[in-house]
Amino acid sequence: MKAQSRLQANWIWRRQDAYNPYNQTIIARKTVSLGSVARAAIKIAADGQYRLFINGEWVNDGPCRSWPEHFQYDEMDVTTYLKDGQNELRVIARHWSVGTFHAVPKQAGLLAQLEVESADGRAVFVVTDDTWEVSEARAWRQDVPKVSIQMEPQEYYDARLEETLRFERAAILYPAEGGPWQDLHARDVALLTREPRSFRSFLGANLVQRQNDLNFCVPTARLVNPGAIEANTRVSNACGMCTLLEVNEDCEVVFHLEGFLLSIDGISHEDGRCRLAVGRHLALAFATDLYGYLKERTVRILMPPATLRLINPLQPGYVNPWCWLPFPELAGVKDDLDWPNNWGKGEMDPPASIYHERVTALMQMVTDEASFHRHFDGTAICLAPERMFVADTHWPFLTRTAIGEAGPLVRNPGGLMYDNGEMTVVHPHPTCDVELVYDLGEQVCGYYQLELIAGVGAEADLYGVEYIDPQGRIQHTWGNRNGLRYMTKAGVNRFTSLKRRSGRYLFITLRRQTAPVHLRLARLIESTYPVNRTAEFNCSDPNLERIWRISARTLQLCMEDTFTDCPLYEQTLWVGDARNEALYAYTTFGATDIARRFILLAAQSLERYPIVGCQVPSSWDCLLPAWSFLWGLAVWEYYFYTGDRAFLTETWPWVIRNLQGTEAHLDTRGLFSGAYWNMFDWTDIDHGHQTVLHNSMFAVAAVSAALKLANVIDDQTHMAWLIELRRRLIAGINGLWDPEHGSYPDSVHEDGTISASASQHTSFLAVLYDIADAEIEARAIESMLRPPAGMVRVGSPFAMMYFYEALEKIGRPDEIIRSIRESYLPMLEAGATTVWEVFPTSADRPQGFPTRSHCHAWSAAPLYFLDRIVLGLRQTAPGGEEFEISPYLYGLTWAKGAIASARGPVSVAWRVDGQVLRIEARVPEGVQAHFVPNKTHTDLRVELDIKASRAGLSE
Repeated sequence: MKAQSRLQANWIWRRQDAYNPYNQTIIARKTVSLGSVARAAIKIAADGQYRLFINGEWVNDGPCRSWPEHFQYDEMDVTTYLKDGQNELRVIARHWSVGTFHAVPKQAGLLAQLEVESADGRAVFVVTDDTWEVSEARAWRQDVPKVSIQMEPQEYYDARLEETLRFERAAILYPAEGGPWQDLHARDVALLTREPRSFRSFLGANLVQRQNDLNFCVPTARLVNPGAIEANTRVSNACGMCTLLEVNEDCEVVFHLEGFLLSIDGISHEDGRCRLAVGRHLALAFATDLYGYLKERTVRILMPPATLRLINPLQPGYVNPWCWLPFPELAGVKDDLDWPNNWGKGEMDPPASIYHERVTALMQMVTDEASFHRHFDGTAICLAPERMFVADTHWPFLTRTAIGEAGPLVRNPGGLMYDNGEMTVVHPHPTCDVELVYDLGEQVCGYYQLELIAGVGAEADLYGVEYIDPQGRIQHTWGNRNGLRYMTKAGVNRFTSLKRRSGRYLFITLRRQTAPVHLRLARLIESTYPVNRTAEFNCSDPNLERIWRISARTLQLCMEDTFTDCPLYEQTLWVGDARNEALYAYTTFGATDIARRFILLAAQSLERYPIVGCQVPSSWDCLLPAWSFLWGLAVWEYYFYTGDRAFLTETWPWVIRNLQGTEAHLDTRGLFSGAYWNMFDWTDIDHGHQTVLHNSMFAVAAVSAALKLANVIDDQTHMAWLIELRRRLIAGINGLWDPEHGSYPDSVHEDGTISASASQHTSFLAVLYDIADAEIEARAIESMLRPPAGMVRVGSPFAMMYFYEALEKIGRPDEIIRSIRESYLPMLEAGATTVWEVFPTSADRPQGFPTRSHCHAWSAAPLYFLDRIVLGLRQTAPGGEEFEISPYLYGLTWAKGAIASARGPVSVAWRVDGQVLRIEARVPEGVQAHFVPNKTHTDLRVELDIKASRAGLSE
């Protein structure tokens, strides 16, 4: 089929007054008559999200994330979805007009172009225009909170509103190239999978307390800053609200506060508990701080007394019992670039100080209705409840109280686990809600799918978690509403969520149930990058095998349209995480399109920032310099793995631009200095300053990588500059070497004093990146291997990756294997199916749980090093043209496995038979492989069999 050079489609939406609505969902449809179809393809995009159906079949979700200045559409073959005669294209499109860590929304818009080649050779084009019909899809409620600061609004589906669809002709907003989405081009990464995953087991049914709490969830950031598109923490939440509490008998009222301060009659109640005498009492609530992660804040009255009545003090008969107290002079959106000055020292900037002082004073002075009117008449506002509050469905799960077993109310709990004719039947309880708990058997990521028969108005809450401890405590991921609510219509209900969610355990809670609910099916449709399972790893130590496998599973779950840090907590492309993940994915899955994509998305952030952004594309304005420099290292590693010189040439200008931004930040010592988030590891490095030494060390790595790239493309223009830049950085770093203590300091403080803190990190980075001269190197190696008392140790598997690289460089692979066993075996013993964000020994254990994130691919280093050490496979030339084979035995008796290369699979199998080490290796045709003996082969006779295999197949 002949490709179109230009999109003919238009951006469309529902016709309305403004096209920047918060969390609006539409359905767009077009019916077209076709003859016999030879080939057909569709190009489709939306600002936000789309789900495409053709003739009722689910085709795809998208688009992939991209900057609005370099917007991408999905392109796919849809020949098999079409038929002779009438065909319906139907698209669910969702736009949220709120910033996330995944996108920078511009406005509502949907674009689609179907290109059909008929059997007789005619070309037919069906494009989005005003012949399409569009209806607002009110079943997806708009008035919901964000999932988290990183993500879009939550999902709340009310099936009772499906009948409210009213289709009208679409509004044409722009021609394809005429809107705010520029440089339109096709998706450059594979489409995601859709694999049904059934539950592995039913864990039990519980009666949970039915919560009749009064919940007031306020979107403070949006109300204070209407129209702002951001995901920054330094965004004003300068606001409060007020109500009158009227009781006709003495009672206790219990408040639960999230992000609010509370005073009643001028008295603060930090614990939320207050005794009220008969009469009226003035309740004031203010956002706890001007800035913060919370975009919504909540005042909740737990199990309110029957005698309690809330009255609006500004307009007593108003439908909303709370009035809004804005501070417009303190509204504003700032970025998070100036990190240590605003965050590292715990100091308040002037607006935050003004807000804090004003709120403190008001909570003391406003004690009754009279003082309320003195202070707020003319500024307090009555807002409609649908504008002032959002419907948060997460809190009933977060605050759940299980009060007994519900087994007698549940028939055939395993029925919903399989797609067959069986049913799980749940009968209602007169005073409690019924909760079903299922285990998927391992961490998964995808779309919840539900099919049931019910009466009208039952609520089905589906919430997932990663971990339940041995005592039955549920670990709720802080700051993340990981689930949805589905409100039933009468009869058959079928629903597939629009959002990909992750977890292992699913809680299905039926609320407001008045009749039996018949659940035919509940499952998850797993959706990840379509990995090619090339690699394998087996050896005589089953624990190393298991560590390798859970690492591979983690990596797969953190591969979407790009690499992400974790599938539950953020789903964000963090550039430093992606550098590690790309290295692991090359040899495990041979995944190169996803690596190219991460590199380009990060490069495009240089249109916004002086150095590469830390998480992209994003509405969060933040720089993490170590991640910027690791991006430069990732460019070299991509070239080394693939040998793709054309991509290197395309990327080279960005490499230079990143290093020019780096040079502009060098101080008089020649060290990188910037008021950014200068973090490297979750540990106590003294990094809350502008000049942090590990940044300069990573900058050396980026410059060294650029020098190798310059040699490949023979760029003599920048060579001398790069050499000098590297020299300046190294001189500045080594100028701070402390010979007395045998270490580098963590940082230089703003007053010029040298930090008294030293970390293991600077020692191994100096060794890894050839910074330390011969005299310093010996002592740096001593510090990295045997850090003295008081030296900051490695805190996370992310930083451990670089320690392992340094250990490999100095010839200590034994230490890497020892550390892998020591660090990852406790995860296996805890039942982990994926690797964690931090080690089990970490001090960062929220509420005593093992880790914040249970699935974090920055921790998948065993994939890389078990292949390099135990299998002994190391690529030694660009493009996979040459390999070294040198397995380290370390007490193992056999190992076998394969890795992916740009030329095809490379495999090895070795076994110790008495005094003989037998090694068989297979490499693609044309690839050179060399055996290199090592110290673990001493006293063994090596029998070697290396052969070429055609197309990666053994002969």
